[in-house]
Amino acid sequence: MKKEASLCLIEDTKKHCFAMVRNHRGINKGGVNFPGGKKEPGETMEECARRETFEETGLTVSNLEKVGYVEFPTMDFYVHIYKSASFSGQLKESSDEVDVFWQDADKIPYDQMRAADRDFLPLILSGKYVRKSYFYDKNFKIEKVVDLEKEPENI
Repeated sequence: MKKEASLCLIEDTKKHCFAMVRNHRGINKGGVNFPGGKKEPGETMEECARRETFEETGLTVSNLEKVGYVEFPTMDFYVHIYKSASFSGQLKESSDEVDVFWQDADKIPYDQMRAADRDFLPLILSGKYVRKSYFYDKNFKIEKVVDLEKEPENI
């Protein structure tokens, strides 16, 4: 079964910062990223982005704009990326899953992110729509990156 997930970039435009998470478990343990997670059966991708964002941060997002799509075929994993500057609520305290924090937009900690994130996130934050495919070797190192000309069908 195709594994789909969301990633949501929540921007506080007044304070020029983003809600970010530090993961405590899973494949991204110890790493920093934006909120997101796996799609549940029957959910749309936008519903997934809203739910995962709320679960991880305590923020309710609206006016989601799709800003990218990245796939990891060797892992059978497909991520839909959204951005929003419309949210309500307050960041919740840390959980067993993640620590949540506001990060200055000019100081995104790319050095604490996975290689693929370091590649595509600066493009998205600069206003570009990104469609890429990342192929990993058996040691979880990127072997090849492909820019997709158009989104694959059925995503």
